[in-house]
Amino acid sequence: MKDDRNSSPSGPLRVAVVGSSEVGKSALTVRYLTKRFIGEYRSDTDMLYKCVLQVDGAPQPVEIMDTWASCDESSDAHLQWAEAFIVVYAITDKESYRWAANTLQELSGRRSSASVLMLGNKSDLGHLREVEEVEARTLALTHAARFSEVSTAESCTTVSQVLDNFIKEVKAQRNGNQSGGSPKLRKISVTKMLGSLIGRNSPPPRPMTHLIILDKEERNKLHMPMRRLCRPCLRPAHSLPCSPHTAV
Repeated sequence: MKDDRNSSPSGPLRVAVVGSSEVGKSALTVRYLTKRFIGEYRSDTDMLYKCVLQVDGAPQPVEIMDTWASCDESSDAHLQWAEAFIVVYAITDKESYRWAANTLQELSGRRSSASVLMLGNKSDLGHLREVEEVEARTLALTHAARFSEVSTAESCTTVSQVLDNFIKEVKAQRNGNQSGGSPKLRKISVTKMLGSLIGRNSPPPRPMTHLIILDKEERNKLHMPMRRLCRPCLRPAHSLPCSPHTAV
């Protein structure tokens, strides 16, 4: 597939949210954009969200692709479309962590210049933890990726801060590439990283000011007309009104 990423300064920052099923990708994306929490979400398609964020005091168009976990055949399209990736796993699911580790490996080999955030979700379920934080943080650092643990269910503030900071870094990465520099993390050895396991967060940008479009994507397509949605479930309304809800 042709690489159609728009990396011009005024073009949208394109971020793909990837991860195995039931790790909370959709809940994370909707929580960030609307501040609302969706406890259960089922989808067999990608969802494309277009919004405008304030980044470093300036409006920045951002497109976030919430990918369908089972859509393996479209992974190449996602790799070409996005310039940054949020790799999500659940700290309560070791298999989802293995999926994330394989994805980091693939990104390192095929999209080494992309900005990557490895995100451990469901941190509120520590009593069910199967993935230790230090293990995941070390893996992220070996692949030059950012890392954080969050609870999408419990904390809207933490989710907003982590994703705001990441999007700010994606923009800095783009600007650095255009000016000849590169603020992306260096790949470092495990022996040198042990003293750097506590990350530092820069101040987050101002919150989202306007949500422009909410699109539903077909499985292997990255562009299609906007569909009308049902409030409050944020699912496409096949018939209007979507009783007992009201269509947007």
